[in-house]
Parts: sequence; structure tokens; C-alpha cells
Amino acid sequence: MIRSHAIRISIAVALVVIATGVVSRARDDAGDLIKRGKRALDAGRVAEADSSFARAAVLGRGDDHDEAVFLRAGVVRSGQEAETLYRELAEGNPDGRYADEARLELAKIQFATGRYEGAYGTLHDANACDHSEEACLFEGMSAVMLHRYNDAIPVLQNIRKGQAKVWATLSLAEAMDGAGQHDDACDRYEALARARVSPAAWYRYAECLEKRGDRDGARREYQALGSAFPQTPEAIRAAEKLNATAPATPPPAPEMAAPEAAPRSSGYTLQFGSFADRDNAMKLAADIKQTYPAVRIDSELINYKEVFRVRIGFYPTRDAARRAGEEMAKLINQPYTIMPVPSKP
Repeated sequence: MIRSHAIRISIAVALVVIATGVVSRARDDAGDLIKRGKRALDAGRVAEADSSFARAAVLGRGDDHDEAVFLRAGVVRSGQEAETLYRELAEGNPDGRYADEARLELAKIQFATGRYEGAYGTLHDANACDHSEEACLFEGMSAVMLHRYNDAIPVLQNIRKGQAKVWATLSLAEAMDGAGQHDDACDRYEALARARVSPAAWYRYAECLEKRGDRDGARREYQALGSAFPQTPEAIRAAEKLNATAPATPPPAPEMAAPEAAPRSSGYTLQFGSFADRDNAMKLAADIKQTYPAVRIDSELINYKEVFRVRIGFYPTRDAARRAGEEMAKLINQPYTIMPVPSKP
């Protein structure tokens, strides 16, 4: 009887040891899968990385599980699926190691898709700005988009370094302008203009001078903006401002036939490249300029990052743009995309 009891105890101990080993191996497997997924991601094998992170999320526990979910959210193709994964971490484990990062990424998706109320609430309700200047930036920008200028100002004032400082200063100036603090807003626009880091701020500083009645000062700023940031949308608008107040003189003869220089109404333009790096956009534009001097670079803020697009012309119909694009593509050996252009306000 004693021997039978001892056998039962030994079996129980063995089962505990085996179970512990299985859990340990599962955790080890999750860690290995995460490492494997990171290596695949570094090598550009996104689908393989996604598969590894998904399996690690199933096998892992605690931080391993959360890390796998967070990494997978960054590689899935569906924005909706990424949002679901980030929300799982932010709401399912709000005190977890990856909760703050997941909350920020969730707010970025909400901001990028125009859900400013959601982005603001995601960050503000969790006091995310206390832990991250980037969270302050998105909370502040969301508040500006919602016209909650007095809520935006103290949040944006927390940002003191890095590229986020530029966007925060611009958003802070917009908030101050919206809150009626026009002189303070113009001072911040001027600081950005003098630093030559934001054509949008420079254009708004010139507008400040114009509103104050300093037309000569405004003209000087519009001219300087056009020289410092040629072919940007702000430079085009600055040129329009200058032309509107310039004496009536005949325009210089064009070097060659070129598409219309600026849009008058809704229509289409031809796009030959889109880049996150301005230098790459400038290289392509320089190549195209040898054949088509009217090539330009439009910039746009996408998810708080500037994107540079190499474009030519403005056309009233898609068919007119297509005919011009086919002819240009033959001469410069570059593919093109027809892009809609909204009407000017």
C-alpha cells in the first residue's frame, strides 16, 4: 500500500515536471519565433515575419505574447486588423509593457483616418502625454483639428526636442491663432520661417505681415519663400500672391511649351514618383526637368511625416491628362499616375 502511494506521488510529480517543461518550451518557442520574425522583417520578408509573430502570439504568455502582438500589428497589411491588435494591448492589458506604445500607434491610425475625436480620447484619457512627447504631439494635433485650441496649447507646449518640435510649433501657432492669440501665433510662424524648416509656417508668417498692412514685408517673405522652397505648394501660392499685386507687365516668353503652371479649378495632374526623402524627389525632378522644365515637387503631411511627389501639369479632364502622360512617358521613360487635383478654395 505504501509502495502504491509512492508510485502515485511519483506519477503526479512527473506530470507536474512535464507540464512545466511544456510551458517552458512554449515560452521558449514564442521567444524563438519572435527572433525569427525580426530577422525575416530585417530581410524584407514581411509575410514570413507576420506568420512568425502570429504563432508567437498564440504560444507566448505575458510579455512574450504582448511583444508578438505588438510586432504583428506593425506588419499586417490591413489597417483595421492593426487597429484591432493595438486595441487588444491598450485595452486588454492597460498596464502591460506594450500598452503605451500600442495606445500611441492606435491614436496614429485614428488621426490618419480622420477620427480626431477617437485619437484625442485614446491619448487624453490615458494621460499618454505624461510619458511620451510623440503622444503629446498627436493629442495636441487632434485637439487643433477639433478646434479645441485651449486644450491643445498646454499639451503642445510639452514638446521640446526632435522633429516633433517642428510640427508641434506649427500646430501650437495654429492653436494660438484659433484661440485669438494672433501676435503669439505670428511670432512662432516667424521663428519657423527664419529657421527655414517649414514652408507652411513661412507662408503664414507672410500672411501675418499682409494682415498687419506691411505689404512690402509680405512681398519680401513671399519672394524668399519661393527661393528657399521652390516647387512646393506654398511657393506656388506665394507666387500667386506676388502676381496679384505686381504691376501689369508682359510675362517672359516660355522656353518651351509647357502645361498650365497652376490649377484654376478641379482637374488632374501627372505624378511620376512619391518619396519620403526630398533628395530622391529632387533627383528625379532634375532628370525630368531636362525635358520638361515645368516639373514640380508637391509636399504633403501624411501621418505627421512629409511626403514629396514629383508632378507635372494640370489638366481639366482625365483623358487630357492620359494623352499628355503617354507622350511624356515615351520621352522620359518614366511611368506615371493620374492624380485628381481639388479645386482651390
